[in-house]
Amino acid sequence: MAESSKIQLFVKASDDGETIGHCPFCQRLFMILLLKGVPFTLTTVDTKRSLDVLKDFAPGAQLPVLLYDGEPKTDTNMIEEFLEETLGPPSFPSLVPKYKESSIAGNDVFHKFSAYIKNPVPAQDEGKDDKKEGEVNRLDERSFTHLKRVLPNPETQSVGHWQDLAL
Repeated sequence: MAESSKIQLFVKASDDGETIGHCPFCQRLFMILLLKGVPFTLTTVDTKRSLDVLKDFAPGAQLPVLLYDGEPKTDTNMIEEFLEETLGPPSFPSLVPKYKESSIAGNDVFHKFSAYIKNPVPAQDEGKDDKKEGEVNRLDERSFTHLKRVLPNPETQSVGHWQDLAL
């Protein structure tokens, strides 16, 4: 495989069958690859028509699927870990939060939000707004706690560059 196609990401297509769909796990891996700045090939898969594109290397797998040097990876969390290990510094930026608590808080928000947007019955979400708000508040509190470590007066002091604010 050519260097530019060493990585292939297969994601769910939107309703038009061509553009990237609304799957938060597919979007997450797509965003990670973009932020790392690594060249990759993106393939949208229309799940309403056919999954034939996956049958040769990942039969029965759910999207997203990552092919790295021809080897399929099908678990989103494992793919994230693999990308961080394989495409880490110094060649590519690390996207792992500096503090474990930040990662946990961010993942909690992601999973709650994913469940919310993928829920086909919105009535089931009634009364759960407080839980979602609680997760967002926890992430905000975690971020502010770290900001106080970096800046003595975070309410009034500005930061030179966003990359200086490691979570």
